[in-house]
Amino acid sequence: MTPATTSSNDPQPFSESADIVIVGAGISGMSAAWSLQRQGKRVLVLEARERVGGRTWTADAPGGPIDYGGMFIGETHHRLIALGRELGLEMTPAVKPGSGIFLIGGEVVEIPEEELPDDTEFATDYRALAEELETLGREIDLAAPWEHPRAAELDAMTVHSWLEGRSAHPSARALQRFAVNAVLGADSSEVSLLYWVYYIAQCEGLGMLLATRGGAQNAWWIGGADQISRRIAEQLSPRVRLSAPVDGIRVDDLGVTVTSGDRSFRAEHVIIAAPPAAVQGIHFEPPLPLDRRELNKRAPLGRMVKVQVRYREAFWLRNGYSGAITDCDETGAFVFDGTKPQDSLAALIGFIGGAAYDEWFSRPEHERRTRLLGVLERLFGPEAATPEYYHETDWGTEEWTGGGPVTFMPPGVLSERGAALRESIGRIHFAGTEASPQWSGYMEGGIRAGEAAARGLSI
Repeated sequence: MTPATTSSNDPQPFSESADIVIVGAGISGMSAAWSLQRQGKRVLVLEARERVGGRTWTADAPGGPIDYGGMFIGETHHRLIALGRELGLEMTPAVKPGSGIFLIGGEVVEIPEEELPDDTEFATDYRALAEELETLGREIDLAAPWEHPRAAELDAMTVHSWLEGRSAHPSARALQRFAVNAVLGADSSEVSLLYWVYYIAQCEGLGMLLATRGGAQNAWWIGGADQISRRIAEQLSPRVRLSAPVDGIRVDDLGVTVTSGDRSFRAEHVIIAAPPAAVQGIHFEPPLPLDRRELNKRAPLGRMVKVQVRYREAFWLRNGYSGAITDCDETGAFVFDGTKPQDSLAALIGFIGGAAYDEWFSRPEHERRTRLLGVLERLFGPEAATPEYYHETDWGTEEWTGGGPVTFMPPGVLSERGAALRESIGRIHFAGTEASPQWSGYMEGGIRAGEAAARGLSI
């Protein structure tokens, strides 16, 4: 299904006007556009890529459509579920029966029903660390974490330094470091403790954040996640411009002029539905305030590769495994069974982020593949050595994203510049999943931020 949109490769420059120009046709920008159109506003969406969807990206592959980007629907992702159903999409459970596996500290630990067994040597220490992080998070105002009485103190240290100060089992600390890499795409030595406990809190706790069954990885959209953006684009056509990277935004007393190459677009307001780091490529006149400029410079996207491995059948289920692997020892991969009912091939999907991503790409492609398949063969048997399909999506090389899955903040950023994350600047407003105080980094956060930006406009 391809939206009827107009490419920016039209032979002649053109100018158009709208009530609101939206920069970015990801799920956040498209949900903002959808909300505004239903309010009777004239919207125009400008997208740098040749497709809509942003960090959601679905394409055909052997065995069925594949989500190369965001894909998970959490049990409490109410706005995402409502919007998807409104657009005629259907969900399918992501939860698979069987035990998960931890590779940690040189051991293979089986995890029945996603519950770390009580007799595991590091279970008590791991839970104590998780509870301490969640307790800190419960003290934070999600709308303004920088106002916490200890914000400066918590923001002055990294997650790594905090963990090293805990007298906990090494494997318990390693598992907590793994979570930061897998969730944010950044190493625990790079991430502020304040930002991490804020992130945990706005995703309803560490257990919810990491879980499939009843958690953040609970379901998928049949046919792929980017259908939300594509179906909205079809309804908005021809008010979506592809291959139209925005390079300038000029604000005056009467409105906003948004430029893309030699074309200009005039509006009353502009919504920027993009991560902070992506905004640095836009020239603003007048310049953005200092706090927002510094936020854009100092809050990078994480580093993440998503690996798809497809087989003739899900042999791991036959052997009593769900397909879930937390590999703290060898590849740093967080693996799930990604098989949907309509697929003709079974799938395992691995996410490798942060320090594990750095180590992953220090090796050539054939060696990376051999290492991951070796882990799968060791855990699931010889059938894992011969997949029908193998693919890596390196989000660090995506030109208009440059990372993934989400923005993270090093020490000193959230407490000093965080207020600029969601704050409008006159006629300039911000969306994108990072601007949501709940479920940022997920499709749910993107939709919440887009809808909030649409509600906040007074034209």
